[in-house]
Amino acid sequence: MSTSGSVPRANGVEEETETVESSPKTRESSGPTLWTPNGKQSQPASSNSLDSRSIARLWQEEPDRSYALLAAIVESSDDAIISSDLDGTITSWNRGAERVFGYTAAEMLGNSTSELASPTCQEDTERVLEKIRRGESVDHYETLRRHKDGSEIIVSMTVSPIRNSSGILIGASKVSRDITNTRRAEQSMRNADKLALAGRMAASIAHEINNPLEAITNLLYLVEHETLSDEARTYLTLAQHELGRVSHIASQTLGFFRNNRGPSSTLLSEIVDSALSLHLGRLTTSNVAIHREYAPLASLFVHQGELRQVLANLIGNALDAMPAGGRLRVRIRKALDPVTKTSGARIIIADTGTGMNRATMRQIFEPFYTTKGSAGTGLGLWVSSQIVARHKGHILVRSSQSPQHSGTVFSIFLPHLTEATSSYSEEGPASPSQQLSLPIAEMPSTSREDASRHTHAEPDPQSTAYNAA
Repeated sequence: MSTSGSVPRANGVEEETETVESSPKTRESSGPTLWTPNGKQSQPASSNSLDSRSIARLWQEEPDRSYALLAAIVESSDDAIISSDLDGTITSWNRGAERVFGYTAAEMLGNSTSELASPTCQEDTERVLEKIRRGESVDHYETLRRHKDGSEIIVSMTVSPIRNSSGILIGASKVSRDITNTRRAEQSMRNADKLALAGRMAASIAHEINNPLEAITNLLYLVEHETLSDEARTYLTLAQHELGRVSHIASQTLGFFRNNRGPSSTLLSEIVDSALSLHLGRLTTSNVAIHREYAPLASLFVHQGELRQVLANLIGNALDAMPAGGRLRVRIRKALDPVTKTSGARIIIADTGTGMNRATMRQIFEPFYTTKGSAGTGLGLWVSSQIVARHKGHILVRSSQSPQHSGTVFSIFLPHLTEATSSYSEEGPASPSQQLSLPIAEMPSTSREDASRHTHAEPDPQSTAYNAA
């Protein structure tokens, strides 16, 4: 069997590739059967049939067939096996590299290996190359690489120097295994443990808070029936109001807000107005103009408490992004899901804030990811996405950081559901989002009529993201 040309190589590269190795894989041996020049059958050339020691031994024992054997092993490997010269120019590229990175050999031969590195890992790539130039190896080095489609993948890489028959260092061999799914699964397990712990802690704290709250409520009730001056009664009313805020946060954290009131037919405009009122304190003092556009819609079967939590979180994030003021647009309109063709409604929250870069946008719906440092939990958008998913909807985001047109737009699609088609169950939580509820920190401190003064200012259309809403 001829293996000539099975491993693409650039001109001028010597054939000594004895340091090329492939990490073991758990799969059936499916590589081609090799035949030695004397007609004897050799073992299959699969990525789990030979290791670096056996490759080196075969090279020494039977050099006349070593290249053909190694070429078949390299080509049949699921791992990306790449050779380069000492300047990092790619000289060979196997089929595994095509699968891992998405590029063909024709696209990559003659290019620099640095083109595969993530922008955040360019310095690491140069350090690895310096080690190779000193004749050193790098074993199981985890780093980020770029796929042809623009996504980033996590790879475990082993890099070894290549020497010719005279022992002169001529290049490097790189064996890379895509471990993205493995690392994501591990991170998901860690996040699940954190969420479970956070949920237990939140429930425990809320339960302990409820005990003194009940005592204070009873004491205020007794004082209310005493003879008080007008000033004292005003203070009493304020105390009762603030106590109600704390009680609401505690009950929401415990899940009472969810379990006591199931999904119901509701006007979305009422939920949006309620979510805005939760931030009335900030709206009163901030220089943010709010523009509301509510299309006349029929009621939707939703869980009012959870949807209010989602909207309050998005509005709060929008205000955080506009510390010096700006414009906030809230829209409700009829919509059709482009994939399922399901009719429903779309809620849009658009701001003229600082915007987000692509890296942030890819991570904002992951649990415990936050851009607010110690001030953020990293759970708000993750919980929001879970709640929307439970309503059989979806949430999308687009953002711009252009100095002239910065801003962020969140778009929530909710299908028309009935009680019969709703996914909710009164018997218990059905998803992680039901196990952990985030308290809304901003609760109304003045009347809702006052809020209307802040909700009808016409925006000055400047932001691309804002106007895209």
